[in-house]
Amino acid sequence: MKTNLIIIIFFHISQFSYSQNLTVQNPSFEGNPGIAITPAPWEICMNGQTPDTQPGWFDVNIAPTDGATYLGFACDHFTDWQEGASQELLNATTLNPEPMQAGETYNLSIDLRGFPVVSGTYTDEAELLIYGGFMTCPQNELLWSSGDTPDDDWNTYNISLNPSNNYTYIMLQIQSTNPSLKFSGAYLLVDNMSTIQKGCPEPVANAGLNQETCDNFIDLSANPPTNSNDGGIMTGEWSIISGFGQFSSINDPNTLVTNLSNGENIFEWTLTNDCGSSSSQVIINYDIEFEVQIPSNIYCLNSFELFSSGLGNWIVNDPLNLIIDDSSSPNTFVTPQSYGTYIISFEACGNIVYSQEVSIIGSIPIISGPTTSTCLDPISLNVSVPGDPGFWSYDGPGQATFDNILSLNPTISVDTYGIYNFTYYGCGLSNSFVVNFLTENPIIETPDITYCSFETTLTAFSQNPEGWSLYSSPNNSNVQILNPQSETTEIEVSNYGLYQFVFEGCGGSEIIDVLFEEIEPYIIYPVYEDCSKETTLTAYTQTNEIGGPWEQIGGPADAIIENPFELTTNVIVPEYGVYEFIYSSCDTYSTIQIGFSCTPNFPNVISPNSDQNNDEFVIENLSNGNYEESLLTIINRWGRVVYLEKNYGLSEESKWWDGKTTYNVKQFSGISSDRNIESITKKEVSEGVYYYVFEVFNKARKKNEKFTGYITIIR
Repeated sequence: MKTNLIIIIFFHISQFSYSQNLTVQNPSFEGNPGIAITPAPWEICMNGQTPDTQPGWFDVNIAPTDGATYLGFACDHFTDWQEGASQELLNATTLNPEPMQAGETYNLSIDLRGFPVVSGTYTDEAELLIYGGFMTCPQNELLWSSGDTPDDDWNTYNISLNPSNNYTYIMLQIQSTNPSLKFSGAYLLVDNMSTIQKGCPEPVANAGLNQETCDNFIDLSANPPTNSNDGGIMTGEWSIISGFGQFSSINDPNTLVTNLSNGENIFEWTLTNDCGSSSSQVIINYDIEFEVQIPSNIYCLNSFELFSSGLGNWIVNDPLNLIIDDSSSPNTFVTPQSYGTYIISFEACGNIVYSQEVSIIGSIPIISGPTTSTCLDPISLNVSVPGDPGFWSYDGPGQATFDNILSLNPTISVDTYGIYNFTYYGCGLSNSFVVNFLTENPIIETPDITYCSFETTLTAFSQNPEGWSLYSSPNNSNVQILNPQSETTEIEVSNYGLYQFVFEGCGGSEIIDVLFEEIEPYIIYPVYEDCSKETTLTAYTQTNEIGGPWEQIGGPADAIIENPFELTTNVIVPEYGVYEFIYSSCDTYSTIQIGFSCTPNFPNVISPNSDQNNDEFVIENLSNGNYEESLLTIINRWGRVVYLEKNYGLSEESKWWDGKTTYNVKQFSGISSDRNIESITKKEVSEGVYYYVFEVFNKARKKNEKFTGYITIIR
């Protein structure tokens, strides 16, 4: 189908060249864009309320009409303020200060546009006011007001000023045209202020709006000519630029044009007075052929565009679920409310000129994110969907919390370990994503065996620690966990033994064995002291702390312990023998035995003559403390036993041998039970040399000893 272009009407503003024209500096408002930044040398007119240099702020991004920047004014009903900017007037030629002349006419142009800013906060209708006066920011006389400024595009305003005094300053100020709305505000854009020309007002022509028609005739409506003292009589006239048409009157601004040619027809309206002329064109498109564009597939309830090259009306078969923004506009948008298939038609000139089936189709959301999480760490999921955003749901062993159930990128926390199925519903369909929240066993440092103490420290590591508890302990014991919720805690127990503690975290647990032990002190000591009654004892404890005291628990006599409360001490015994000592530490003790003895000393001659001098066979260094189970045998030179005594020198009944026989036996008789003992009468042995055998058990050395030798008897 044929495409018809809509032509924009251009207004032509003639330039004047009269003397004494005025100007301001920086009439194009050039500066650095920013909030509350006014381009120099314009001065702000309300303390604390500064116009903005645009574009780039409050979503204002439209192009300027001149230069690179323009000025944005705001007014606010809440605080009852309205922004303005002021400047001193200058001679346009010399740029020296020069006032307006009272009673004269001054002409200028300026580009204006309204704009809703801050996501629609300032939405009221606004106008621009121009004041004249004698100082900065004057309000001596309102010289001009624009009326409501449309928001759809820049508009050039041709302005005439007729001051009643010789004003040296002008001020531009915004004003809401609907101040009764106390809950909003207004925003206005200003650019491209022209030179202020003194002289005759030039006419401004306006041929009216471009039109589409299905008939070959149409009514045109232009602005009428206006007479004035300065410009004189103004006349108007229609002319044909392209196409064809017959005017009912070429001088009537409201005229009927017939016999239009097929396609585009351009007509021009011209106004003329003594100051000059102005022309404006209007496009009339007479065409029954239309180009219509309607999409066939739309995803996810997204809005879509309808286009027609000509005027007409859009029709849908289900207006409740397919909403058209403006059904009479050739270029409009449609918003679907439900999925399905619809029919959209375009009606023009009383007929349906085009119909199209449109399918509103769902799309499966695409979900991405981690598939596992440990220790109940929150996760973040991402969903990609072409449009029609929806919401999340879940299924799992516990409760799940979304920071925003409508978000495309929510953060999710759960309170129970296990597998969760997260589902996103959007764009007419749904999709699911599985995340396994895993447990993780904590790590526990293995403690050393605790000796000689009922206290120790336990340390565990977990991303989500839950705490310590007792798992098992010895019977009748007490346990105190000082910081059960901390990863590191002190433990106090009442008894030695094996304890088990459990630490839980991240849904898992670990058990640790903790052994509290007593340990006997280690004692360094001599097992045997030969011919000495003094020795040194040294104790070593696990904690190197002094225990004790040293104590004697056995021995033939009381020993002297010089330093009983020191780890090292000297011990002196009064006589030979086996002594036993104890040392306490770490709630236990160690015992030792030390033998003090000296080799028995045997005489080699005795004289049993009752002179109290060397009368007996006395064995020195022999005592019950270190010897027991002794047996002395005296044999004569013929091998006969003449004396035999058990426990010789050790029993209370035992006496030292005084040279008398124990047995008088026949030749070769012995002391065995199978020998014939004839007499037990003691008799003195004759002088001579005898052989002795002394057998004894040495308790200090823990062994049997045997001593032999010769003894001489002298009377």
